[in-house]
Amino acid sequence: MDPKVNGQLQTEWGWLVAIYLFLGGVGAGAYTIAAVNGFMGESLELSTTVGLWISFPALMIGSGFLLADLGSPTKAIYAGNKPGTSWIARGFWIITVFMVLAFIHLLLHRSGNTTENSAVAVVSVLGIVFAVLTMAYTGVLLGASKGIPFWRSGVVPVVFVVSALVTGHFTIMLGVAFFSGGSLVTEPLRTMALEAAILVALEVLAILFFLQAAFKLPDTRESALRILRKRQFVVGYFVLGLAVPLVLMVTSAIGQGELSGSFTSVTLGALLGLIGGLILRQGILVCGTLPTWNIAGFKFRRIARPKEPKPEMGLVPPH
Repeated sequence: MDPKVNGQLQTEWGWLVAIYLFLGGVGAGAYTIAAVNGFMGESLELSTTVGLWISFPALMIGSGFLLADLGSPTKAIYAGNKPGTSWIARGFWIITVFMVLAFIHLLLHRSGNTTENSAVAVVSVLGIVFAVLTMAYTGVLLGASKGIPFWRSGVVPVVFVVSALVTGHFTIMLGVAFFSGGSLVTEPLRTMALEAAILVALEVLAILFFLQAAFKLPDTRESALRILRKRQFVVGYFVLGLAVPLVLMVTSAIGQGELSGSFTSVTLGALLGLIGGLILRQGILVCGTLPTWNIAGFKFRRIARPKEPKPEMGLVPPH
């Protein structure tokens, strides 16, 4: 029986929410890397500057996609209510505080006043804390949706945090490549390529562990099978979003001499990695299925009907 027909697949969250989660991850990941690099000295000044310039705009644009999905700005105002009981409200305040810190850090960084170093350090530490909370929140939010077992795995926040660091790092690489003269930054790009390869390898392990855990449980197995049957996910994410960038980053990192190909490799790998990060979030969202219950040899499925206040029950004959 096709879940698209009987309403078993969730249809509330699609591309708009996926883009919101993606840009939130990019902004938080880029800020984390930029803030950490800021403590490492002047040799990483360029990547710090690029990361700070990416972070705040990415969060702002992502919030715009969330508003588009909500359909009304007034809903965003109410989103911050009841943070003690609602993860949506907690996330609203986490992201709001993080955006303020990211903007302040950018202003302080632009001023370049050495007397403000202590202020920059304080803002950086607080910003890193809220950036990590933002990265994790995108996964925790899905886990708080009790109707979708596929999202409730404790591995989902881990996958989203690692993916956010990967996409944030790739975005900084693109900025460094395009705003500093191309071949003149071959060596810094090679160092960043090695870092990116390590992060991508961690993401591979995280997503494989997540899918393996989902496949073992009856309530989440159907979602795991469905996402692995999606050509867009397998080709767009696993092959083009993970495997190809990993190979390109490794070859760029171990290359010798001022090779023009390293610039092309890292930029192409970064672009593919960013596309893969978006496909990952969209795939996890659209493949979330409502649970099936086995009672006395019969299978019952919840059917989500948006026009009704509550989902009803659907009877599925045993196979």
